[in-house]
Amino acid sequence: MNERTESGRASNSGATAGASDRNPAIEATRLLGKWTRAARGHVSLGARCSCGFAPSAGNVQLQDFEIQILDYLFARHGGSAADPRVAALRERAGYRAGEAGSITELLRAIATETPGDAVELKLALLSDLNRSIDSFEELHRR
Repeated sequence: MNERTESGRASNSGATAGASDRNPAIEATRLLGKWTRAARGHVSLGARCSCGFAPSAGNVQLQDFEIQILDYLFARHGGSAADPRVAALRERAGYRAGEAGSITELLRAIATETPGDAVELKLALLSDLNRSIDSFEELHRR
């Protein structure tokens, strides 16, 4: 049921958008912006982040975890017997387990692929990536 918020916009309270209501290309484009912003930041280890001072020895960037994030995503969404559609995404991302890959290229691949192919799989992968980015952003705010 749609309700109006204080700003006058329609709100879809209580309802979640199904896969058929979401477009992986749009989600990937949105996440590309989010990834780019988050990757410029840092995560402070062992000390509070003030963004004005953070000891360099305890500072890492989100990009430092890029391969681990890709390892997680591809293990969860296309293990050894990967769907050929996942294999194509892995290739376009330049992914080699534990060695190389680019989240930026993965998101570009999803954003530029033909709509309608493996929609639910792409949305699930994007959802997990979104949660990963959110967890790093939460660490940055501490």
